[in-house]
Amino acid sequence: MSILNIFKKIDRDRWFVCHNCLMHSNHDAVRSIFYSANPKVTVLGRPTMPCPRCNDANTRSFRELEKEGSVSALWGLERLARKYPRRQFIVKPTSPTPSAQ
Repeated sequence: MSILNIFKKIDRDRWFVCHNCLMHSNHDAVRSIFYSANPKVTVLGRPTMPCPRCNDANTRSFRELEKEGSVSALWGLERLARKYPRRQFIVKPTSPTPSAQ
């Protein structure tokens, strides 16, 4: 990690962690974080961002983690987001499975 990456600003409203991917990737946070500039969708009255990897809505933005007081988790996730290039976290949506249609 270069010294300039420490000062790189992270837009916490556009960075997300998917709890479903986190569980299925053996708690590998790098494969659970994603960046999306798309608008959020409302699921059960709560604005959320569906995960482009697994199409699950069990996601939290970095801003939500900050509001919940999960400071240590947020610090670790932001550190990973700064360590790797953004293109690694921009994930193209997978097509829904035929059983989900």
